Amino acid sequence: MKAKIIITLSFIVTTALMISCTDQPYYDIPYDENGNVYITEISEVTCDDVTTADESFTINCYFPNAKSGDVMTSTVLKQQVPSWDPEGATQLLPLSGSEKSITVGSDFKTTVTYTRTEAQLLEAGDAITVVFSGNTDSGIIEITLKEASE
Repeated sequence: MKAKIIITLSFIVTTALMISCTDQPYYDIPYDENGNVYITEISEVTCDDVTTADESFTINCYFPNAKSGDVMTSTVLKQQVPSWDPEGATQLLPLSGSEKSITVGSDFKTTVTYTRTEAQLLEAGDAITVVFSGNTDSGIIEITLKEASE
């Protein structure tokens, strides 16, 4: 009986050692030409304050991990009651017709412009979230409509 337990434990330990020594493709860490780990920058999405005096607003994006010519999708999300659950709580859902395609330039920058009506920023305090997604990078920004100062 002891021999079976020892053989079983030995088999488990041997299997664990063999598995731990194999190449693990789960973590594909990028390396440069010298074999050093390549740490990339984080995307940056900015927008000037949007006020009730503005008819439209432009969002500026920098996608350092994208490639020149990549097409990104911009979508406006807003807190809404879902159509499939009229009695439910509000959720952050895409606004109908707010999706736009934008192309990343050679400097890894791009912009997208929305009108306040498109983004449903109608009254001071209204808030939206704009998400950018693509094959190689992504970004997000939250925008709150402010009262125009005189």
